[in-house]
Amino acid sequence: MSKTCFVVMPIGDQSYGDTSLSASELRKRYDDLIKEALLQANPSLEIMRADDVAAPGAITTDILTRLMHADIVVADITYPNPNVFYELGLRHACRNGTIIIRDPAGPRVPFDIAHLRHIEYENTPSGLKALAANFKTYLDHFERKPSTLDSQFQEIARLTNFQFPDYTNPQDKMSPEVLAMLAMMQSPEMLDLFARASRGE
Repeated sequence: MSKTCFVVMPIGDQSYGDTSLSASELRKRYDDLIKEALLQANPSLEIMRADDVAAPGAITTDILTRLMHADIVVADITYPNPNVFYELGLRHACRNGTIIIRDPAGPRVPFDIAHLRHIEYENTPSGLKALAANFKTYLDHFERKPSTLDSQFQEIARLTNFQFPDYTNPQDKMSPEVLAMLAMMQSPEMLDLFARASRGE
């Protein structure tokens, strides 16, 4: 089964200082550099970006689901975009398998994430080649050591024995009445009985 990769980066027009980038320029950076480098590193990756599933500015259920379940998340923190930082934080709180990238030609990275390990890239043909090589190194590492922690959040959680909520079997936390109601609603005979009763039959 092929691995899934979700790319987190700005998808709408960006402005910072005296610099502006259009959504189409960012899309080109994704298509021609980031996505291409990922495919060179692993041609079988299923790669998707936020605007493939949502409008600019929206944090949808689909995006949140991909942040939680994608095998790999690549976050481009080059530009000071709140959605990118928020989504990166959510991913770090969910699981490992995150690669942070940054174009050093961009503005200074915020203090809280400046210390995080990241790949620097250049939006050039030689930069594409170097980025693909770096992606391959990271992907190979994740394949060999999938339980390796890659965020300070996860490291502190392990150090302090933090107990994450367990949502794998929510029925354990449901009352007997709710479970009985769910069981009835899943029975075609019971649904038919309720429908007939509502019609006065």
